[in-house]
Amino acid sequence: MTQAASDTQQPLTCFICDEKTDYPIELNDKMYCSSTCISKYRDEVGERQFEKDSIATFEKKSASGWIPERALTYIGMCQRCKKEIKKMCKGNQYISGLHRETLRKTETVPWCCHARFNLSTSLSDGTVTLETALKMQAMAEELVKNPAKAEDIVGPEGLRQKMSKPGSLKGVTTTIIDIAAAETATNPVYTFQEDKTPKVDGEIMIHYAACLECDPVFGAECEEQAVEKDINNCVDKVSKMTHSRWCEHTQQALSALLLNKNMTLEKLQNIIDSAEGITKEKNDPGVSTRHLFIALGRAAA
Repeated sequence: MTQAASDTQQPLTCFICDEKTDYPIELNDKMYCSSTCISKYRDEVGERQFEKDSIATFEKKSASGWIPERALTYIGMCQRCKKEIKKMCKGNQYISGLHRETLRKTETVPWCCHARFNLSTSLSDGTVTLETALKMQAMAEELVKNPAKAEDIVGPEGLRQKMSKPGSLKGVTTTIIDIAAAETATNPVYTFQEDKTPKVDGEIMIHYAACLECDPVFGAECEEQAVEKDINNCVDKVSKMTHSRWCEHTQQALSALLLNKNMTLEKLQNIIDSAEGITKEKNDPGVSTRHLFIALGRAAA
């Protein structure tokens, strides 16, 4: 977990570059000063060992503080993922997160960094405009700020009651951006578009420590919303509608679209077909969060 050094603490040393840092990222008893250095470690040891280190860190932290159950579940999904999809996912991480800071500047409520990353991915191939992404952002924030909006569009009664209670929501979670994206996806029918992904490279976003560093109240809110996908058998429903290979994380996001009462199965099938069509446009081996959110962005245009 990233923590500032106290007045009595000495700065810690990065395991990779030996630089002192007041804001270390902890991974299985070793400290790293930045995403760059933790990425170097991941490249050195490989994905499998990095995942083992991540699980070990989370399990240790859970003994002394709150850790969302799904954080461990999602790491397990990555462990089961096919090698070629893992490679694709890692290769797209920088371009997918490229617009995070641009989106952050227009936020008016707190955002989970995963939710912000997902919205950023919609802009990653140049076929979705920033104006469209901001439309999705505004819808998500309205769900947080306006209880009546949640009452209007959230389907499951239990989730609707929690989300429509005045002052009950701390910020935008991944589930909320999924419900909002479902609402703005008014034109989901797939049409081919030429890939306009810019040829850029840089520091990627490391997701690993995000849940460890999350505010426990916000994290508990996220967990409470996400469990609705299980309660309402959303993953089971969408898994029967897909034709290509899907990353498990992406199926989770896809399934949360069903938490919007206005999401019909016909509309959902069009979104699935669009995401799978975008995968073919890019000759990718499977559907990732990037493909789904580009599809949702195109549908909102």
